[in-house]
Amino acid sequence: MKLTPTLTAVPVIALVAAAAFAGTKTGVAAGTEAAAGQDANTARDGNIAIREEFDSAEKAGTAEAWTLFLARHPDHPLAAPARDRLAALQGKTAPPQD
Repeated sequence: MKLTPTLTAVPVIALVAAAAFAGTKTGVAAGTEAAAGQDANTARDGNIAIREEFDSAEKAGTAEAWTLFLARHPDHPLAAPARDRLAALQGKTAPPQD
């Protein structure tokens, strides 16, 4: 008997694999936990992700990158330096800091 894969085969396989690894600390999750010293199910600090986005925008060095960062994080403390960098790229004087 020849088995033919169906569209439902992939999601079922993914569910079986997810169930097999549920509750285990293997691979990337184990390395992340060891490095961060936290449970694999604990969310990481959002400020880390925002800082990584800031660093990526800085590396890109484009007005588009800074505009995207500011659209996503307008009230974050890193928004002020992002506005300064965007203003510099646009040839404008950065607004004075309070």
